[in-house]
Amino acid sequence: MATPIHADTTPPPRAQREEFFIGDTGGFTDKHLSERVGIIVRLNSKTASIAVTDSKGHWRVSYGLPRKIVDI
Repeated sequence: MATPIHADTTPPPRAQREEFFIGDTGGFTDKHLSERVGIIVRLNSKTASIAVTDSKGHWRVSYGLPRKIVDI
C-alpha cells in the first residue's frame, strides 16, 4: 500500500523592503501577465517605484511582486 505524499502548502516567503535598494534592477509580472523590468527609483514603507525600461512611466508595486534581477 502506497503512502500519500503531502506537498508543502506554505507559500514561499515574500520579499522584504530590506532586500531592495534604489538603483537595483528589478522585474515583476503585471496584471496583464506581461513581464516588466526596470530600475528601482523609490522605496516607500509598503511599495517600491520601478521605472520600466520598455515604456515610459513608473509602476508602484508592493514588495511581494518584484524580483531582484542580477546581470551576469
